[in-house]
Amino acid sequence: MKILKIASASALALTAAFLISGCSNNESEANTKPWLPDTAVVKLPIEEYLGIPFNIAREDAKDKFGCTAYELSLSCKIKNGDIEEQIWLIYNEAGRMVLMKKELGYFNKTVADTIIERFTIKYGLDFTPTEGQESAFAAGIRKSKTYIFGGGQVAFQIGRSMNNRNELMLIYFFPEDVGTTFAKSVQE
Repeated sequence: MKILKIASASALALTAAFLISGCSNNESEANTKPWLPDTAVVKLPIEEYLGIPFNIAREDAKDKFGCTAYELSLSCKIKNGDIEEQIWLIYNEAGRMVLMKKELGYFNKTVADTIIERFTIKYGLDFTPTEGQESAFAAGIRKSKTYIFGGGQVAFQIGRSMNNRNELMLIYFFPEDVGTTFAKSVQE
């Protein structure tokens, strides 16, 4: 009898904790606004994003922006007006920055459409996924679909998570030559 009371009390406590945590998660999700770019037109080629120039050395970026270092990348929290943005700076083995990446979380069609619309105004749209790429992505054959802006320097990508259960949104900012190469690879 004592074991049943303990089990009932434990189950009740777990249920209450689950319900409370569920409520707080919903509240925090409701209060979180999605990141959206502005529509100010940018002069091309792009030489920096959020004050981070593409030619900054890894150690200089780490020191100047207080980034956390991981093998060939840095995780940086950069102030953009009132908002703090997390940006990944990716370097190659030679120490050159080849990519800035911003992760936006799970796919949301309304947010994605707004980003595409605003990036088109800001940078100019250069490429949208072809009908074949869209079909292959929908069928799960292709892992991502990518929109290219600014001569290849900016990309908005919707990709599948590692377990293929979710779709995630990513934004890439490239130095001009790397962006051109990336754009060509996406269009093939």
